[in-house]
Amino acid sequence: MGRRSSIATYQLLARVTVVGLCVLVVAGAIVRLTGSGLGCDDWPNCNEQRFIDVSTGHAAIEQLNRLLSAAIGVPTLGLAVVALRATRRGSGLRWPAFGVLATVLANGVVGGIAVRRDLHPALVQSHFLLAMASIALALVALRRAGAALDPGPEPTAAPAPGGGLDGALVAAIGVLTALALVTGTVVTGAGPHAGERDVRRFGFDIGGVARIHSGVVIATVLVAGALAWRLAARDPLVLRSSLSAWTFVAMVQGAIGYAQYFTGVPELLVAAHVAGATLLWVLTVRMALEARSRSVAGAERGRPADRPGRFAGSAGSVV
Repeated sequence: MGRRSSIATYQLLARVTVVGLCVLVVAGAIVRLTGSGLGCDDWPNCNEQRFIDVSTGHAAIEQLNRLLSAAIGVPTLGLAVVALRATRRGSGLRWPAFGVLATVLANGVVGGIAVRRDLHPALVQSHFLLAMASIALALVALRRAGAALDPGPEPTAAPAPGGGLDGALVAAIGVLTALALVTGTVVTGAGPHAGERDVRRFGFDIGGVARIHSGVVIATVLVAGALAWRLAARDPLVLRSSLSAWTFVAMVQGAIGYAQYFTGVPELLVAAHVAGATLLWVLTVRMALEARSRSVAGAERGRPADRPGRFAGSAGSVV
């Protein structure tokens, strides 16, 4: 297998891993929202009697989720194997592949412990956040494979954003989005959808933690607005970039969040909110990677990376 063919295989496995992990996050939310979190009350067996048990609806839902988790392990393991056997050390393709594998395996262990500890909210929170880490690493792998296959044309002007204030704003969006995910999981841990009746919840007032979460989201959107204003002043076409896609999804997420809060957190809206949060995280990581690659390109050309130019992330594809 030639080097280019190996990297193409790596890229395909990374793409499948990203999509699969995103689907798995939503599937996990469905398990929780249907009250099936303890449909299998043991791990790795479903229960003390059977390894696989679909005798009840809750057990069947949890078994399907476990099956999907195992299926995602196939491209994840394949990505690490290809990275080890077909890429050079120092190529920048190995560490994200190994990182994805490590976090996915760790998440399987966390999920098992969560079941054995009757869905303790801190463990359920960690389960979700580890999945976000896996997605981020898989996106890094996908980005690096794409760059290795097609470095792209040399820019005629140093692109933006990547350094200076623009780069700081992109970094702030990433940090605040991650913080919004963390505070969102705290709201979940204090809310009614525990995955099973009569299991432990965080002892926080849900209204209070929801307001903290909302404040973080609003701060993130304001930072994104500041970045959009700076970029649009140079080139109005920037509003068709990754930043505009991020802003649109963030606004929809905010609307869903308020709607679910004021309507008693119905399951359908909660599932939509989890899916939206996952998509927003994907867009956040992609935007950060785009900014970083342009910063590096600008540095290599010997010019500041935040001079006028266009932030050319594409909103047309999630991965």
